[in-house]
Amino acid sequence: MDPSTDNASLDAVVLRLHAIREKAGQPSFGDIAIAVSRIRRRGGATPEQARVGRTTVYDAFRLGRRRLDADLVADIARALGCEEDTALELASRCRAAQVVSNSSLPSSEPPAVQPEEVAAASGSSSPGRRFLAVVLVGSVVINLVGRALVDTLHLPVYLDMVGTAFAAIVLGPWWGALVGVTTNLAGGVTSGAESLPFALVNVAGALVWGYGVRRWSMGRTIPRFFALNLVAALVCSAVAVPILLFMAGGFSGHGADQVTSAALALSHSLWAAVTVSNVATSASDKLIAGFVALTVIEALPGRRRAWLPDDWLRRRD
Repeated sequence: MDPSTDNASLDAVVLRLHAIREKAGQPSFGDIAIAVSRIRRRGGATPEQARVGRTTVYDAFRLGRRRLDADLVADIARALGCEEDTALELASRCRAAQVVSNSSLPSSEPPAVQPEEVAAASGSSSPGRRFLAVVLVGSVVINLVGRALVDTLHLPVYLDMVGTAFAAIVLGPWWGALVGVTTNLAGGVTSGAESLPFALVNVAGALVWGYGVRRWSMGRTIPRFFALNLVAALVCSAVAVPILLFMAGGFSGHGADQVTSAALALSHSLWAAVTVSNVATSASDKLIAGFVALTVIEALPGRRRAWLPDDWLRRRD
C-alpha cells in the first residue's frame, strides 16, 4: 500500500474540516474547543472528561496526519454546526483511513506541535479577537447612546449600562467593568468630571452581572435572571447613594431628581429620599439593561455564545 494513499485519506478528512470551519465563519480553535467540551458535557461526560484543549483541536486540522481521533473529528463537525449524519460520516472515514494505515505502516505519533503552531491555535489572529473588539467598542457606544437619550428626554432612568451588562455576561465581569469605566471616561468629555466617580457604579453592576451569571448560576432561568438584575440594582444604589450625597448634594440634574424631590417632601430626610429615589430608578434601569442585553445575546450565533456558562438559560450550545 502506498503510504501517500493513507495520508491522503486522512488529509481528505482534514480538508473537509477546513471547508466546514470556513463555512461556519472561521471560528477560532479556542471557540471550537469550548463548543466541543459543551457537546461532550451534554452527552453525559464529566467536566474533566469533556475538556479539550485548543491546541488539540488545532492539531486535528493539520495535514499529513497518520492518526486522528475519529470521535474528536465528529465532535468538531457538530461544534461547527454540521448535521449528525455528516459528523458520523467524517468519523467513519477517519476510522477507515486509519485501519488501512495501521495494516500497512508501523504506527507513529503525529509530529510535535511547534511553538508557532501553538500561537496559531490560541487564535491570536482569529475572529475571536475581532469579536472581542466589536463587543467592547459596541458596548461603550450603546452606553453612550443610552446616556444621550436620557439627557435629551430627561427620563427618570439611566440607560448607560446596557452595554455593560452585555459585555459582562458575554465576555466576563472584568470586561464589563472595562466597558463601564470607558463609558464614564468618554461621558466625562461632554458632561464634565462630575460623572467620573459614577464609574464605580458601572463597575459594580458589571461585577454583579458577570459573576452572577458565571459563579452563582443566576442566568439559568428567567426568574433567576430577573432576580440578578434586582441584585445589580441594589448594589449599584449602595455605591451611587454615597456619591450623590457627598459629591452632588443629593441632586445630580438627572430626571430621577423629580423622584428625589417627591420623596424628600414626604420623608424630610435627604438621605432617605435619595436612597428611595435611587433604588426605585435603579431597579427599573437595571431590569431594562439586563433584558435588553439578554435579547441581544439570544440573537447571537451559537458560536458567539461560547463564553457563556453551560447552564445559561439551561441551554448548552
